[in-house]
Amino acid sequence: MKYVSVLGGVNVDIKGISSDEKAGGDSHPGKVFFSAGGVARNMAENISRLEMPVRLFGITGKDVFGDYIYRDCIAKEISTEFLMQSADVRTSVYVTISNKTGGAFFAVNDMKSAEEFLNADLIKNNQESLKQSSVIVSDTNLKTEALNEAVKLAVENGIPVFIDAVSSEKALRVKEISGAVDFLSVNKAEFAELFKNCNFDSDEQILKSINGGAFEKFKYVILKMDKDGVKIICSEEKIIHSFKAIQTEIKEISGAGDAFNAGFIFSVMNDESGMYDITKAGRMGLCAAGFALRSYDSVSNEINKKSLTEFYNQKLNSDEFI
Repeated sequence: MKYVSVLGGVNVDIKGISSDEKAGGDSHPGKVFFSAGGVARNMAENISRLEMPVRLFGITGKDVFGDYIYRDCIAKEISTEFLMQSADVRTSVYVTISNKTGGAFFAVNDMKSAEEFLNADLIKNNQESLKQSSVIVSDTNLKTEALNEAVKLAVENGIPVFIDAVSSEKALRVKEISGAVDFLSVNKAEFAELFKNCNFDSDEQILKSINGGAFEKFKYVILKMDKDGVKIICSEEKIIHSFKAIQTEIKEISGAGDAFNAGFIFSVMNDESGMYDITKAGRMGLCAAGFALRSYDSVSNEINKKSLTEFYNQKLNSDEFI
């Protein structure tokens, strides 16, 4: 059996959601939610819920939060064989503050302690296991040398690579990757940081950048634009696929990008033709993100293979994708 191997950030999420629409330096009534989180962990849980066997590579502390994450992973059928625990690490924490309409005021990540361990040794020490992967999925919480090792191993063994850029600061680590990446997932801020001379609002500029070689390291760049939908830039075919955002209730936006990635991966890895149907994958990703948007948890309890497929078919039959 081949696994989806997911590498990177594992943390607890603490979300404060104001019951009004105000911002600013004041105390606001609202609700606080607590759940297991982290870009890599969120993707791993979504992938597991979609009935794809998954292994999570990362680290937590030997503390209350770390123990909580371990128990949560086991309950959700995420293999913890390669999830390290260390007394030298404080489990990472991610805190967001948002309002009742789902708009984020700001977020704070406390991950520095764990990131020191997400280095090249993580890949080298687990290379035989990683060679069993159907796809290697990583976020940029990995250090640059670790990303390079992961991509090198994948290329040598014919394994597709999917990387999520995480943040505009950490996205810069992608620039240092020497090998080819099949899929790069970015938001607007990350895209602007990586491709400074390319306006993502202009397809003409994007095509010009493709012809200029700006995307040659990436076969596909997935640009997630929140309410403006998604663009998937296919550098080899020199075309752009554009997708409108689907209509759904929004409770909280954290985790929607991770769910999109999982839905996209689920679609391309289960394509029986052996080819990447980018249109279907983009739409499936949007449907998966819809589950996350209407949940206060980092990963929706409602998402599974059956519910995602039914939601996709519902949107397809209602012509909402057109």
